[in-house]
Amino acid sequence: MPGSAAEPDRIRLQDWLLAAISLLFTLAGLLIIGRDFRTGIVTLVLFGLCLVHAVRVILRKRRALKQVALTASVAGGVPIRQSRLRLAGLGTALLAIGATHAAFTSQPVQLALGWLLAGLGGALLLGLALGLLGSASIQFDPTGITFADRHGKAHVPWDAVTRLARGELQNNPMVLICVDDGAIKIQPAAYRSRLYKQMGRSRGLAGADFVIMSDSYGIDAPVLLAALQRYVATPAARQELQRLPQLAD
Repeated sequence: MPGSAAEPDRIRLQDWLLAAISLLFTLAGLLIIGRDFRTGIVTLVLFGLCLVHAVRVILRKRRALKQVALTASVAGGVPIRQSRLRLAGLGTALLAIGATHAAFTSQPVQLALGWLLAGLGGALLLGLALGLLGSASIQFDPTGITFADRHGKAHVPWDAVTRLARGELQNNPMVLICVDDGAIKIQPAAYRSRLYKQMGRSRGLAGADFVIMSDSYGIDAPVLLAALQRYVATPAARQELQRLPQLAD
């Protein structure tokens, strides 16, 4: 279930515990590796990556707590795309953990887990290479916000936004958007059924029509939410989203 929207940036006890446990096991892996390379390298890779993740979460929350974004603006008229680098990093991490388990463990359960993780990581990297993943984008315009992927686009007028909120899912920050369904402009028409299925899943997951995983776009959630709130509440501010004319070569 989504985390509490009331304090999405609070650094919780489990955040510190994950960091501390990951650090201890990473150090243990370094100590073990000289005597038992197979056990040491598996421990080091697994908990080293867990430590990187735990530290990243804590730093992201500390940064968000310092952001008092009363107002915010974004570049208009250009798509803000998902970070392919982040997706590639996730795929590489899964592949590294899985390959290490598959290569250096002999227990059937761990071996199967290793191949599973390696397969997931490889599939993620392949999907990125083929353009099947990482194609989603959001775009701010004077008329509204557009959600797009490789299948189509959904343009939501600013006046059709009915609710904005923050939340989190497994320590991943989310910006939640509820809209008036009837005002959405969909292209192409064949995209409508797919979009409504996606919106249904979003409602079941987070109680909102659209869910933006802000980390995926390289934007801090407080800043993204503040920008959305500004353009929804202040029609005059929307004109700054006009796309600047391109200079001729």
